[in-house]
Amino acid sequence: MPTAEPARQLQTGGPTGLLSTGVGGGLWALSLTGRAPRRLSDGLDADTPLATGHGRIAARTAGGGLWVWEDGRVHTVPSAGLAVHAALLILPLAVVAVVTRNPRGMEPSSQRLARFEPDSAGRWREVARSQDAVLPDARPLQVDLDGRGDGGHIAVLAGPDARRYDHGVLGDGIEATRLLWLERHGLEVMRSLTLPAPHVFEDIAPRPVTLPGAPERLGLLTVRSGPEGGQLALVTADPARKDGLQVAAIGDTVGGFHRWLAPTTDGRQLLAVHTPHIGGVLHVYQQEGQHLARRRLLDDVSTHRIGSRELDLSVWLRGLLVLPSQDGRRLRVLNPAANWAEQPSVPLPVRLGMATALADGSAMAVLADDGRVMVVGP
Repeated sequence: MPTAEPARQLQTGGPTGLLSTGVGGGLWALSLTGRAPRRLSDGLDADTPLATGHGRIAARTAGGGLWVWEDGRVHTVPSAGLAVHAALLILPLAVVAVVTRNPRGMEPSSQRLARFEPDSAGRWREVARSQDAVLPDARPLQVDLDGRGDGGHIAVLAGPDARRYDHGVLGDGIEATRLLWLERHGLEVMRSLTLPAPHVFEDIAPRPVTLPGAPERLGLLTVRSGPEGGQLALVTADPARKDGLQVAAIGDTVGGFHRWLAPTTDGRQLLAVHTPHIGGVLHVYQQEGQHLARRRLLDDVSTHRIGSRELDLSVWLRGLLVLPSQDGRRLRVLNPAANWAEQPSVPLPVRLGMATALADGSAMAVLADDGRVMVVGP
């Protein structure tokens, strides 16, 4: 696919259906039909992921400002103080972002979640900020944990701690000790869960999943780590406490201190690649009461690169799970409807660095290590 500069970020959406941030900070709308890319902006931060939704694109500028594209018009908040690496979340009437006192810093406890809205003149401004510290590189998401049917509120990993668990596999040594569910307008805490020492959430982006037997309610799939290594964990609203979250089910540890697993889900299936940096074995999980029982599926795969904040290199495409081989040069394809039977793999000319499904689900876009972008069909 033609790109004007090597890409660092990839995101579906925008005027052509696919966006990239180049190494030089340019934002490009990439053509799926082979035409030249269209430049939308310059001066963006190539280390921070793009966000799309509700007709908007949101990004962090190189100086930490908020950049919003809507209907072909660009709005900026130069003094927003957005944290590097943290994701933005676009809501129907707002953008939610992690803000910091030091835009290039990663100190624990200096980051908060903030809500930005346009005023009557179309000028974007901060209207609310959380009181509690969140992870410097958090990936907030909107999720309905109580089954209210109101679109849900904001889940974010919080309670950053740089001493409790010094693994540093996700880009820095700061791990979360709390999971917060914040009211989406004022960002007040509605529900929360605090892990006692020595455990942490070794994650930056919890994943929404439908709860078995309760399709109107969602839980969050994440990783709890401690002295025995990582465990797949399912967090839900605590029915016994109006303001609480709970670890409703948890899997066995993956094999010792500093051993980690990379979850993936299509919203219903629960899977994780155990030790994706040293062997990479895919397992599927099934909830059995408070236990997540696992079954081994496939060896020689990896959905995460050590030190990267791109946590899931797999893609769900037309009901199939597509994930890279351990060396990142083949796409392995599994069919859950056929008891996870493996289909023919797809070779890649270069190592995969990021992947996303196109909006219509017809194919996936792959960002290679060298900055090239490719479209791969099923």
